[in-house]
Amino acid sequence: MALCINQSGTYRNITTLCINQSGTYRNITTGCINQSGTYRLFGFLPQPGALGSSFGGGCLICKPGSSPAWIVAPSSAEVSRSWYSRDDANTRAQAVSGCTGWFVPTCAQLQNPGYCCRSFWGPSPCYSDAKYWSSNDRHGSGCGVCFTNGNADTFFKHRSGYCARAFRCVTY
Repeated sequence: MALCINQSGTYRNITTLCINQSGTYRNITTGCINQSGTYRLFGFLPQPGALGSSFGGGCLICKPGSSPAWIVAPSSAEVSRSWYSRDDANTRAQAVSGCTGWFVPTCAQLQNPGYCCRSFWGPSPCYSDAKYWSSNDRHGSGCGVCFTNGNADTFFKHRSGYCARAFRCVTY
């Protein structure tokens, strides 16, 4: 949500409409248009709620004392693929959530905050007990985390059927 303030100090909560000095508006996505045609963006992100709540296009799984907040894609965006096709999770997350900036986490990120915060991945069942692919590889094998015990390991990259779930970080 953006907040546009005109010269008189009045404002309106908007998504894509911006109010200019004369009180008229234009549909834009980048800022607020004034009489001279210049613009200013007043972007305010909502503060994240409780862990496990909907936020930023997915579920909030971790919010350190300072930003960014860690978001896991909705379970409907989870894919089951080989390591070579794991990035389909990013495309699926964007399609399901309408948000950009998704990525398949590294093995370390998949362990923490991923596995460590798995109970906040959404309503149960929110994750699979299967293995999840990470974005990195070691010695020609794909890295992943087993969600039955949280251990990281390497797996044959052509092995299909392992899960991939995208994450994103949101500054608040």
